[in-house]
Amino acid sequence: MDGEQSGLRMRQTTPEQDKPALDLVVLRVLDGGTRRPLRAAFRFDPSAPMVVSLTLSPMRGPSVTWRIGRELLRHGLHDESGEGDVRVWAAPGEEGRAAWMRLESRQSSALLELPARAVSRWLAATYVRVPAHAEGRALDWDGFLTSLCDDFAEPTD
Repeated sequence: MDGEQSGLRMRQTTPEQDKPALDLVVLRVLDGGTRRPLRAAFRFDPSAPMVVSLTLSPMRGPSVTWRIGRELLRHGLHDESGEGDVRVWAAPGEEGRAAWMRLESRQSSALLELPARAVSRWLAATYVRVPAHAEGRALDWDGFLTSLCDDFAEPTD
């Protein structure tokens, strides 16, 4: 899921220290199997618990941030997950050590090799912070529905 989350707003902001983070190096897989390191910063905001942010920073050039479904990422560390812009799957023969992530946009695409164990431990910590069954409570559903209704209201002249 690239971009913002369908207009859903957060109920409250959370201090930075309460947002679990994971900074590591991932490998971008290029043609011919060549691998290039990228700095990757995974961020989780408990006030928007259905997504994680992944900021990729190449050694040269601008950084790019993707917003990825937390469940998609978790499932992808073990089985094929996602379709369209973001896909994640376990690397064959790596026994839980590596996973692949494919990111696609209109402008470009990237195949990344992730250290699955590190990402899995980090994700587990996010689920301790906000369990899957509690994700919906962090979203401002009333505000979201009100904004939808306002969008469909007849203009007054």
